[in-house]
Amino acid sequence: MNFRSQLTLTFTGLTTGVLIIMGLIIYFFAEQYTRRQFFQRLMDRGVISAQMYLERDELSAHSLQKIQRKYLQSLAQETLTIYDKTRVPKVAPDSGKISVPARVFNDIDRNKQAEFWQGDKQGVGLWYEDNQGNFYVIVSAVDVTGTGKLRNLQEVLLFSVLIGILIMLVAGHFFARKVLQPIVSIVQEVNKIRAANLHLRVQERESRDEIGNLISTFNQMLERLETSFYMQKSFISNASHELRNPLTAIRGELEVTLLKDRSPEEYRASLETLQKETGRLEKLTSDLILLAQTGFDEQAVRQEEVRIDEVLLEVKANLDHQLPQNKNRLDLSGLPADPDLITVRGNRNLLQIAIKNVLENASKFSDHQEVVVGFTCQEQQVLVQVRDQGIGIPEQEVNRVLEPFYRAQNARSRTGTGIGLAMTEKIMRLHGGSIQIESTLQNGTTVTLTFPAV
Repeated sequence: MNFRSQLTLTFTGLTTGVLIIMGLIIYFFAEQYTRRQFFQRLMDRGVISAQMYLERDELSAHSLQKIQRKYLQSLAQETLTIYDKTRVPKVAPDSGKISVPARVFNDIDRNKQAEFWQGDKQGVGLWYEDNQGNFYVIVSAVDVTGTGKLRNLQEVLLFSVLIGILIMLVAGHFFARKVLQPIVSIVQEVNKIRAANLHLRVQERESRDEIGNLISTFNQMLERLETSFYMQKSFISNASHELRNPLTAIRGELEVTLLKDRSPEEYRASLETLQKETGRLEKLTSDLILLAQTGFDEQAVRQEEVRIDEVLLEVKANLDHQLPQNKNRLDLSGLPADPDLITVRGNRNLLQIAIKNVLENASKFSDHQEVVVGFTCQEQQVLVQVRDQGIGIPEQEVNRVLEPFYRAQNARSRTGTGIGLAMTEKIMRLHGGSIQIESTLQNGTTVTLTFPAV
């Protein structure tokens, strides 16, 4: 059963249940009112009957005639019996007497009146005081008119419920079709999207309802998928190319060396070349592993509270050891008095890698000129700025340098793998931060890392 049929049946079932409950409530109160009215009518009938039979000698001709007119309005299967106080029948004008249970007399003794049922007949009893003595007046009859009205009400309600079910079934089908039509349209559009055309998007709706939010969320997912597919394709293509270069160089060097016997100096030069290419291959492999490690879940990397100034000092100390020629300078003028303002939550090792990649690039592409590293705090954010005086990045390539293995045209003369900034960008995203690059050719580059403060 498809969802449209389920929705139709659910809608019809709910409305049918409401109709049935409302019908039962209406019938219950109508029946109670009808029975109560007939009991009251029997009570009036009992009083008139007592006056007719027990006070005939005390009434004027006009009053007697008036009572007789009321009494002549007999009820269906009416039975009247008047008992004396010893519960012995005194007046029984009808051909058949009714058998009155003792509890009815007991109720009359307590409450001066009583109501009871005998099969489909309703009955009442009352205590009547007269100058001739006190009497029990018992009247019973069948409410033919009230029962007929209730039966008619049953038929009307049943017919109404059946018609209502039919209407709700048709309306439910139409309603379900109308409600699900946007989803059907979305499914049709989504079915057109394949790996080869991930640039397609589901048409947005003007209203920002649940369906509109669904479409917006789905389009955002497609955006991420398209980016992931592109990155994966680019990664595989560039990774294979970058890995092939040092392997090709190593193989070529080995083949050339083995063509003939060489002097020890030539063998030494060949081994140094192999060592250089092996080191390049090792660094490339390490960078690829680190790049893969930054694909962990966002929650998995947020492990501790880290002070950014401490991370900067640790990275500078590490670079001073690895690259003694660097001229990285920390500008601590923006250091606030409250250390909580420069505290972020994340993985210390990954943060060191992200900042170290930026500082290495700044030093390398500025030919180890002075690089200024500073930070500021603003609106629950910590900003780390790295400014160099290097060769800069062409304007049209600024955004592309964050792609894995991509290297700007003017940077290809320098050694590198093209992974550092891509790795930094992924680490920043994993920590809820961002990276911005501003650069001018031959005038240097400014890289800003923005972290959310604790």
